[in-house]
Amino acid sequence: MKIASTIARRWAMSSPLKHTRRILKMGIGSMGLCIAVMVVSICILVGFKQEISQKVFGFGSHVIVQPYWTGADGSASLVWDSNFQQVIFSHPQVVSAQAYALKGALVRGEEESYGVFFKGLPPAYDTAFFAGNLKKGKLPSFGIGKLSPDVLVSEFLASNLRLDTGDRLRAYFIHEGQLRPRSFRVCGIYATGLEKFDETYLLGDIGQIQRINGWQAGQADGVDIRIKDPDKREEVAADIAALLPYELSCFPCDMLFPEIFDWLALIDTNVLVLMAIMLIVCLICLISILFILIIERESHAWILRTMGASDRLVRQIFLRQTLHVLGRGLLCGNAVALSLCALQKYTGLIGLDEHVYYIDKVPVAFPWAAILSTNACVFLAATLLLFFILLGIKRRKKRASLAAA
Repeated sequence: MKIASTIARRWAMSSPLKHTRRILKMGIGSMGLCIAVMVVSICILVGFKQEISQKVFGFGSHVIVQPYWTGADGSASLVWDSNFQQVIFSHPQVVSAQAYALKGALVRGEEESYGVFFKGLPPAYDTAFFAGNLKKGKLPSFGIGKLSPDVLVSEFLASNLRLDTGDRLRAYFIHEGQLRPRSFRVCGIYATGLEKFDETYLLGDIGQIQRINGWQAGQADGVDIRIKDPDKREEVAADIAALLPYELSCFPCDMLFPEIFDWLALIDTNVLVLMAIMLIVCLICLISILFILIIERESHAWILRTMGASDRLVRQIFLRQTLHVLGRGLLCGNAVALSLCALQKYTGLIGLDEHVYYIDKVPVAFPWAAILSTNACVFLAATLLLFFILLGIKRRKKRASLAAA
């Protein structure tokens, strides 16, 4: 093994023929380009999924609890009391759980009107996501036992209704067939980039909805649950659902926004197809390099054979020499890919249309486990392919010699 490694290392990139050295460098560049495309694709895919998922989770939650059916007036409620809270927080994955109320409303501006959902939030609701997406004004503050008129509106609604912070907003609710107008004060304007949310939701005090519906302080439309590991939201939802009474359902947020998560799954498929193509191109380049090395070093191989080297040793030399070239390609490809990803992450050089992609620049993450796994898979696939090719060459030569004899 040591002899094979030593000879392969001396042969690698030391071709006496100038055009062969040029071909080897081109091969390394081609393999490096394939590896770079694969690594960049993984970084962008993971970054894109993280950014979009965090927006969806930030607007709502990871897991949601709601009643199964609605009442005669189109609404239903659950009681968010200490017993209910104890059941939810008994799961080790649960980080926080907060009740909310949701009711349809018509909001009017000077010239236009829009149908929206007024989402009522409790005093202790986690508003860190909205703070990060606040464009103007401040977040609404809800005091316990005090009804707040402050609302947070999206930049879309503010632009179309010609609203600014401090303006009054008139909203009309329907409850038991009666019109219930309410007047609110715009305290802040936000923009998440998710048009479906920005065009639909108005955020305010949960007490406003409870008063319109005639509910008690603990009644709500549902509960937003945040967990430690968002990837386990389906398992957590199933576990909590088993603890709840029959009239309540518990499900991951994917069920409320299936089109977004289906789109992310489709992106997964596209990236996998691209990576498969790049892997095939990389292996083809590697096979070409192997044949070039065999043709160039054939005389050296015969010299080794006359000196007593076995077929296995010769195969190991060519295998290690080709893998040495692959290693150079892997190093170059990873260096280029990670440099480009770091440049994009810290500068945001490449932008996106936020109305189409929900974000304003190409997102980048560094999933080291996935990157290392990709490199390992490429190296393993190349090793197995080269081994079987060299073994096939040996068998073919053996059959040819027997036929000649």
